[in-house]
Amino acid sequence: MAILVVVDGGEDVEDVAETITVAADMARVYGEELIALNVTSNDQFLKEQGGKTSIADVDPEPIEQYENEAAARAKTLVEEVLDDPTDVTYMGRVDDPADGIVAAGREVDARFIVIGARRQSPVGKAIFGSTTQSVLLSADRPVVTVMEE
Repeated sequence: MAILVVVDGGEDVEDVAETITVAADMARVYGEELIALNVTSNDQFLKEQGGKTSIADVDPEPIEQYENEAAARAKTLVEEVLDDPTDVTYMGRVDDPADGIVAAGREVDARFIVIGARRQSPVGKAIFGSTTQSVLLSADRPVVTVMEE
């Protein structure tokens, strides 16, 4: 089992510091491995693939390279927050964010998925949706949300 912490590579370290800290504390308390995950959306990935409209149209090599870059972004954020990030594993994914998070949680047999949440108005939720909300509704394991201002 593991504690899976979701970090968004597009955020500043201040935006994810509390989420990473909570997940690291949980990993220590439960004696579990800490895994940091960064998911790049399919849409963002496809924009950089020269007009491709589907992941199925992309060779595996660019996907693997992009996932490695996403893992490196997760590593950069975690290293800026934790004093000793030596026992952290890093994962990157190209997927729908909520689906990718839930699937990764299942793959690593996460005891908990730890994800940050921002306060949004009801209109903001209706227009933009919420990855955190989707994860909460579809995960098959406990999800810990860390409220960020």
